[in-house]
Amino acid sequence: MAEIEENTVFEINDFTIVTDMEHFGAAFEGIIQKYEFSGRRPSLPDDVKYRMVVTDSNVVSIGENKLRIDYLQPMPISLDEAAKLAEKTSEVEKDETEDAHLAPFTVAEEIANIKNGFESTDSFVLKFGVRECIVVTPNDSSCTFTDENQVNTVMGNIRAILHASRCEVPVFCYIKDESLDLIAGYASDGNSAYKFSSVVLRNINPRHCTMSELLSLFREHLGARISAFHEEIRITTRFTHVVPLTQNPYLRNHTVDSFGLLATGPSLTLPFDTLEVAATYRVFREDSWTEYHDHTDFKINVATHWSVKMKSTQSSLLGVFDEILGVYREVTRKMIRSDVNPAVLLGKYYTQKDMPNVFQKLTVNSASEVKIGRHVEPESEGTSGPMPPSLMRAWVDFIFNEHVEYDELAHELNLLNAKNMSGSQWSEEDLVNNVKLDTLFNYKDTNSAHSFLAPYKCAKRGTTTWRLAVALANARIFMKETPRAEAQLWVEFLLRLRKKYEKMETVERVNNGIDHLQCGFSQKMQMLQMCIDARHKRHKIFDSAHKANPDEFFDANDTFNADTTLEPNNEGRYRFAGMNLIGNSKEPMYIPVTQDACPLTDEMIDARNEHLFILGDEERVNLQMELVKSDMQSFKAANPEAVFADFLRWHSPKDYDEKTETISERMLIPNNVWVRSWEAAQPIPVSNQARIFNDTKIAEEILEQFNNATLDEVREWMKPTVFAATLERLNEIEKSYGISEEKQEQRLNIAKKLAYATLNNSISDYTDIAKYCSQVELVYTMKVHLMQLFQNAKEKMHPPHPSDTEIHNAIKQLVTIAVHNLWEESHENQPEFIVKPMDPIGRALAVMGKADKHSLYFASGNDCNFSNASYL
Repeated sequence: MAEIEENTVFEINDFTIVTDMEHFGAAFEGIIQKYEFSGRRPSLPDDVKYRMVVTDSNVVSIGENKLRIDYLQPMPISLDEAAKLAEKTSEVEKDETEDAHLAPFTVAEEIANIKNGFESTDSFVLKFGVRECIVVTPNDSSCTFTDENQVNTVMGNIRAILHASRCEVPVFCYIKDESLDLIAGYASDGNSAYKFSSVVLRNINPRHCTMSELLSLFREHLGARISAFHEEIRITTRFTHVVPLTQNPYLRNHTVDSFGLLATGPSLTLPFDTLEVAATYRVFREDSWTEYHDHTDFKINVATHWSVKMKSTQSSLLGVFDEILGVYREVTRKMIRSDVNPAVLLGKYYTQKDMPNVFQKLTVNSASEVKIGRHVEPESEGTSGPMPPSLMRAWVDFIFNEHVEYDELAHELNLLNAKNMSGSQWSEEDLVNNVKLDTLFNYKDTNSAHSFLAPYKCAKRGTTTWRLAVALANARIFMKETPRAEAQLWVEFLLRLRKKYEKMETVERVNNGIDHLQCGFSQKMQMLQMCIDARHKRHKIFDSAHKANPDEFFDANDTFNADTTLEPNNEGRYRFAGMNLIGNSKEPMYIPVTQDACPLTDEMIDARNEHLFILGDEERVNLQMELVKSDMQSFKAANPEAVFADFLRWHSPKDYDEKTETISERMLIPNNVWVRSWEAAQPIPVSNQARIFNDTKIAEEILEQFNNATLDEVREWMKPTVFAATLERLNEIEKSYGISEEKQEQRLNIAKKLAYATLNNSISDYTDIAKYCSQVELVYTMKVHLMQLFQNAKEKMHPPHPSDTEIHNAIKQLVTIAVHNLWEESHENQPEFIVKPMDPIGRALAVMGKADKHSLYFASGNDCNFSNASYL
């Protein structure tokens, strides 16, 4: 074995162990170098309002924990502020270029000029006065970086890096969870340094309930002696007064006018639960204000300023539009089953009578006296509750617009109002306020146009379908405690619809046939009306035929005998055509009474097209020629000696030239379908023809479909009209206080989206529109209530009163704060409404919250927040 020499040198590799904190420090130093933060930072002007914006983020690990490092820069809060900043910045850059070595430490300047006094807020601008900073926070909830000792260790490492890199940008370490709310910060320019800290103490000891005791606790936290608090120390304190608002149920005063409008306003209560006034006392010395258990100098009305908020709970935020449109959301919990027939829903409250049916036995004395079913009026029919049947019937009268004066409905509504008030203790002031609110919520624009914001495929205003859709939606609101009222109203509507059909009374407004720009249900109602009109016309023809031959009744299905001698006025002649026949020049030509084409709804057009598609060519042509063949039969009956050319002269003048007395070439094509049809046509007057427009069959099919529909189907039929009524109602009520051009443009865009949704039944668009309507109604409800609260406050306070402009500005800001956390913009910094206590608007708020007579103290268990920026 070889012997080791005495001078042998061993080579040992040196392994350096890098700790987790050293790894973090290296990563953080790299970020500082990336941002090029070495040296002086620009000092921004004080007269520009900023908000902090995260412009860059990095994630760095410390062991298993991941920390997010955000760089926050100042951003002007408006375009005007941005322009002001650009102007100021150019001046500052010019000054710094001329005398760069005199540029001050930016953090020192910002803290010296701070006007907020270290207020309790998440904004670093307001809390510490800095306008640029780096913030270190846990990256996610799994991070265990939640200990104050860990924060101190990280900040010690960061301080060393800031000094080494000559970085003057302040750095904060921020932890916020249920157990700890802590901010630690540091900034230095090498000559002076600032230490920032903010601590929230939870569940404080009952002894820390006055200012003197809180200051003692503050000293303990800083570990400072009493002598450290010299007379230059600045102290700012804030007391938050939470004032519960009276939550009386909203009593709807029902009137005939309100029953005709889509309901608006809160569903049950006021939209606000509390008025929160944070009274700030800014920048004072320790010995200038005192507070003990039996005395306080911190009166709310002598505070430097107030930060005012209106807060709401989820239950008080719901408006009626959310309930009206909520039934179309799958996630909505429904109060009653809606997948069954409304009559079944009523259960014991509905006794079905023997409904008249046109297919029952006919007893005929004359065509105009046709009696269908029993000849006596039925006894009490329809529903027996849960709402008073008399109210339901009066409401149905209103839907069908049967009377100019609605005395019966007004009487029933008075009874309903009295019932709603019974058992409740309403003060005179509450009732007066309720009437004022009703007036605001039931605002009706008498100059509103009948045109829509966009071409919705829905029922038109003033139609039975429009009034029905509004009524069914209102039933869910007005009779909320009786959820079956909606089903009851539908059943009562169907009973009246059947009765009006049998009596051939008007059920819907129709102009020149089916309006295909309206929704499917409206088209069915129009079809039903056209069926009634067709019955009227047919009965007149029957009467005419019956008077001409009282012993003979013609059935449409009977085989007509071509050799039958026609009696006078029984040829189906309408009037003279003003020309003579070609076949017999001495015989005048008569225009016959003809059948009308069968009107078609969108649904019927689709079914007809599908049927035509499966037919052969000949069958398809024969079906399309059905009306022409009927006209040929009627023409032959009215003009027995007519020839084909005579028919063309009346029915298709372009196919006959009167000058040359010739038929058009297309009608001379061999085996022409028109010629074949003419030759096959028999002289049959319209009263004896099989009906092309079988109004009885179509009407019965529609009524049967209505009777068998589930409540879900009824609601689906009403959906386009209900959504259109909702959006149009929003447009109307906002005219009561005016909206900006931007909001008007937004409303038009939503209207266009609704037009598309009603045309294509776009579920996603309907969902977006429902959300939009609920949000806008919530804002409107808040504005109405705040308007009422301010008006009441003006009546109770001494002059000077706040102006209308001041009130409108206050309402706008309070609503903005109230809805801040509800919608998408909640990630923005929460806005504040700052007022001075002794200004007119501040005094009005004090009256509203009854917060002008006393001060509220800290209570045991409340949080206590300490912030400071110490000069080292």
